[in-house]
Amino acid sequence: PGLRAAAVILREDRKDDPRLVAYVVPEPGHVPDSAALRNTLAHDLPDYMVPSAIVALEALPLTTNGKLDRKALP
Repeated sequence: PGLRAAAVILREDRKDDPRLVAYVVPEPGHVPDSAALRNTLAHDLPDYMVPSAIVALEALPLTTNGKLDRKALP
């Protein structure tokens, strides 16, 4: 609840240090609570599937085909 969209990708910003990062788009007027969201995910998912970081965005960047534009993510 409170999220319009979400995407999780595996990022390797440092060599040999891959991490899951979640990008979320909140519903208008809603401010996502990263800690609460991680707790909810940890309740339903194994530890290795819980993102280490959650980033709120106004909208997910999309390609002209409507797919997630991974290169445009912060």
